Amino acid sequence: MRTATIVGLLLVTTSLASGQSVPFDMSTERKDEPQAPTAPTTPVAPTQPPVAPPATTPTPPTTPAAVPLAHPRSTAPAATTTPLPSASMVSSPSTQPPSGGLRRFLIPSDKMSLNGEIARQQWTVQLTADEARTATQFHLGYQNALVIAPELSRLKVVMNGITVLDQPVQSSEGVSDVTVNLPQDVTRAGKNLISFEVSQRHRTDCTIQSTYELWSEIAPERTFLTFGQNASRRITNFEDVATIGVDEEGSTRFNIIAPGIDSPAATGPVLRLSQGLAVFANMPNQRISVSREPQANLAEGTLNIVVGLPAEISKILQTVPDGATVSPTITFVDDQRTGPSTMVVTGPTWQSIASSVESVIAPADRPLDSTRTNLSTEAWHYPDAPIFFEAGQQSFAQLGLRTEEFAGRRFRTDFLIGIPSDFYANDYGQARLLLDAAYSAEVQPGSHIDVYVNGNIAATVPITNAGGAILRKLPVPVTMRHFRPGTNTIALEAVLMTAKDAVCAPGASGQTDSRFVLFDTSAFEMPRFARMAQLPNLARTAGTGFPYNRSTAPIPVMVDKSEVGSLSTAATFLAKMTLAAGRPFAIEPITSVQAIGERDAMFFGPIGRFDPEVLTQVGLTADSRVSWGQETNLPTDNRNAGQTTATFDKWRDQLSGAGWRGQVSSFSEWLNSKFDISLDTLRLTPRTAEPITPPADASLVVAQRPGPDERHIWTMVAAPTADALWQGADGLVHTDQWNKVGGEMTLYNATGDITSTRDVSTFEFRETQPFSVANYRLIIANWLSGNVLSYAAGLSVMCMLLGIATATLLKNLGRRQ
Repeated sequence: MRTATIVGLLLVTTSLASGQSVPFDMSTERKDEPQAPTAPTTPVAPTQPPVAPPATTPTPPTTPAAVPLAHPRSTAPAATTTPLPSASMVSSPSTQPPSGGLRRFLIPSDKMSLNGEIARQQWTVQLTADEARTATQFHLGYQNALVIAPELSRLKVVMNGITVLDQPVQSSEGVSDVTVNLPQDVTRAGKNLISFEVSQRHRTDCTIQSTYELWSEIAPERTFLTFGQNASRRITNFEDVATIGVDEEGSTRFNIIAPGIDSPAATGPVLRLSQGLAVFANMPNQRISVSREPQANLAEGTLNIVVGLPAEISKILQTVPDGATVSPTITFVDDQRTGPSTMVVTGPTWQSIASSVESVIAPADRPLDSTRTNLSTEAWHYPDAPIFFEAGQQSFAQLGLRTEEFAGRRFRTDFLIGIPSDFYANDYGQARLLLDAAYSAEVQPGSHIDVYVNGNIAATVPITNAGGAILRKLPVPVTMRHFRPGTNTIALEAVLMTAKDAVCAPGASGQTDSRFVLFDTSAFEMPRFARMAQLPNLARTAGTGFPYNRSTAPIPVMVDKSEVGSLSTAATFLAKMTLAAGRPFAIEPITSVQAIGERDAMFFGPIGRFDPEVLTQVGLTADSRVSWGQETNLPTDNRNAGQTTATFDKWRDQLSGAGWRGQVSSFSEWLNSKFDISLDTLRLTPRTAEPITPPADASLVVAQRPGPDERHIWTMVAAPTADALWQGADGLVHTDQWNKVGGEMTLYNATGDITSTRDVSTFEFRETQPFSVANYRLIIANWLSGNVLSYAAGLSVMCMLLGIATATLLKNLGRRQ
């Protein structure tokens, strides 16, 4: 009884020392609700934008002075020891974010979650010179898990190497809004590096599992910069498109207003312009809509573009730019209907408009034979991902990681690398991590270090020695099975078990003695791998734009122009592929399949607009034109909802192992668990896949198959209707969903935000490199590794030939009796 009383007094003392009470009301804890923070009530704009408070009367600070941080090696200035600016926080579930005035949203996604005991995300934000000069306040909205101990957890925000916010993680009861007065000159014109960091500890639990309960969610719609009273955002040239930023959902939207889009000559310039906008903006979640009517430019992260002949745009704009009737013109104007900084592209003819578009996007283009050294990811993950075209090595410091000591239970960090479009080593070879790390004597055997590639476990290093150790260039083989062309995320996780955590005495969850350290001298090493493209493969198209990014001739693009939703989908997909390819590629709008010839081609539109022969060619049934998306008016009987899966599972359990089918299934599971071999690899001939009808819950399908000549690729993006096509495209191009595109067919459900893929049934090789014996050796090795039965059959034939040759040789040698 006395011990319990003492423990209770200690807990009360700790709570008082932290300056706040810590309620344990579990009613507010997040369970199965969505990750997105609580949506705020729509604010009412004030008559004047907010003005930063005078320096002489700052808001009372709620955080201690900043602690300098060690930042990755970059062009950002070093951290300073200047005291933090004043900050104020209002913590209430119903709190509305500040409203009115010019603001710049910062989060490049519709949600952002910092999970685990430590987490860090950093990216760059482009600001105009006027924005950098007049930025006054930083606003943050966030909420965290109830189990987080605020006296042991910290949230930091760093801009250009200067800590602007450092406070306890203390918003478990709802989304809290934090306002910080920015130090002078913390922002700059051009790129600004922003970093969000958390250190989180559990209130009472010391287990590894408890670390998965730690999360802090940043509210994108409540996280932004505000500016001085006279601040304005002006776009005066095409290069300024990079400063457009994002809206409250983390998206960048371009509204192309083309009243004359029905003209056959208009499609090419509009789609080509969408590619240039994508490359210059370089934002992760870009949407491009095409319309005939004007749209008000009211949202942040949005740009209106008016395209057309002078007579056409005169119906949209109050004033047509001077000289538009005699020469091509690209300019920015302020218009009452379309908003400030409206981009205008016009000229006397559509041919002149096309030539002016080509002239402005020319700086974004690069020669086809030039090699880029990295994939541009800094707008959502800093630094850019280096591309490994061959064997090479990059240190963790070069990959954006820093030396970090850790006192918790589960350490996790990640970095990005790029893979070329003709990567062919998914079944052969291994990359390596060369770890420079150390763990203390209290770390027990049974702990381990895991490596994940794109969310899949790829390697595990068990810790078997007690007493601590320093690891110097410890090689960790990483299977390349889960690598894909384009951007790849490699995560390193150290799971650390100690005797103290097993006991979990009061206060043990907040220990500060480091038990693990990862040094930035660690490195990622890529071996030499085979260079040969496989087609079809939508992962290559999504990751690098292949094969369209390597075409020397214009790409035929068939778009159903009867609905602007098809044009919007085509513009958005081409923009996404252009960003992945790192360069715009020439296109040729066509109206008939006969115009394709022997070229790679793309199709966009409602599925009913395409001929049955085209659908069959890309793997869809002709019946899909009428059966997909058809709804019935009959009432639905939901009494047995959810019972089908349960019944199937029951019968599967009853018949498991029964009959020859059950034996085959058991054998397949045994092969997969013991040798990581599936029955699909035990084939001498490739399997054939019949055309399918997309399921009723699929909103959008992306299909890719060889064309009639079997040497070129056709890619189709289709939906039941034009509206469903645009809604599906608007969701699929989000970075989280786009990274799931793969196989020969991808199905997207816009309602459930679910993406599924259909594996490639039959593929063809397309040579991308000059002939090399070393390259072909790697190609053969990878192919045989993925075709086990063919390898075994070839080995058996070689053994038989060796036996015959040996018997023949011995027959002619030696004495004969």
